[in-house]
Amino acid sequence: MGVIKPVAAETALIDALDGATGWLAQLREATRTQGLPTRRNEMWKWSDLRRAAGEISGAGAITLKGAASDVLEPADGETVDLGIHASAGASAAALKLTVKSGRAVTLVERYGCDAGSLGNMHLDITIEEGARLERICIHDEADQGILIASSKIDLAQHAKLTQIALSFGGKLIRNETHVMHAGEHSEANLHGVYLLNAGRHFDYTTSVHHTGPGGVTRQLVKGAVAAHARGVFQGKFKVDRAAQLTDAKMTHRALMLDDRAEIDAKPELEIYADNVQCAHGNAIGTLDETALFYMRQRGIPLVQAQALLIESYLAEPLDFVTDEALRDELRARLQQRLRSIS
Repeated sequence: MGVIKPVAAETALIDALDGATGWLAQLREATRTQGLPTRRNEMWKWSDLRRAAGEISGAGAITLKGAASDVLEPADGETVDLGIHASAGASAAALKLTVKSGRAVTLVERYGCDAGSLGNMHLDITIEEGARLERICIHDEADQGILIASSKIDLAQHAKLTQIALSFGGKLIRNETHVMHAGEHSEANLHGVYLLNAGRHFDYTTSVHHTGPGGVTRQLVKGAVAAHARGVFQGKFKVDRAAQLTDAKMTHRALMLDDRAEIDAKPELEIYADNVQCAHGNAIGTLDETALFYMRQRGIPLVQAQALLIESYLAEPLDFVTDEALRDELRARLQQRLRSIS
């Protein structure tokens, strides 16, 4: 296999991962032989990582708070609250989490990164038979940073995954989730909300591979994008021939808050079974001018009316957060960001 001539950011990442093992070694080898992903890579065509990384140089660090080791096995009913922060420079980290059979666990991931960062965080998650995981991913403090948060999730039979992502973007933030879905009464929910101000980019890429019969998947992603910002949604459901009676539905809806906003979406179904219920939907529009007019007629200032409409539009995926205090926190973060974007 040939080796490319690396740019500064690629050299920095390769050097930072010298001597790495496992997933980190795989990342180093992929970077050494293929470079960082560019728009020529179909899965990255709207998020050119090599270009965004530019002249980032030197080693950075990913700081993990809330994890005593790189292998976690939470107790039944436990909430794991992880703080994940990438400093300036190139860095990567990996973590394994197993939800043992019959347990119910909540995982909260709070991501941040500094300007000049190229951070890579990978989670390898196993949800054993009869287990439940509620996963909340919050991408907040990332004004001019680059952070790739990837995960590989093995969902066993009779298990349940509920994932909710909330992102306000950064120079380039990508949340990439790949689920192996065993079916047999297991359920995967992959929801998300993104709200992007000028200069911010968020990419929500997910895939669910149904390998066994009788599985359920639901996905609802909503976004709103201001001028000079970019939102990306890529969702794929793959259903093997053995995965009969799969029930999978995907919906992405987004608002362009300005005609200089950009939203790119690619929902996909790849189905080899013939007895399934699978569907996807994608809709991109603008704020309801009629609703705005009536709100203005009732004395509500324009900026406040816009914020209320955007919040009501975006809030639905957050309703899947079962912890009331955490749900209120996410709504408060959304409201606070709306005050600066409207």
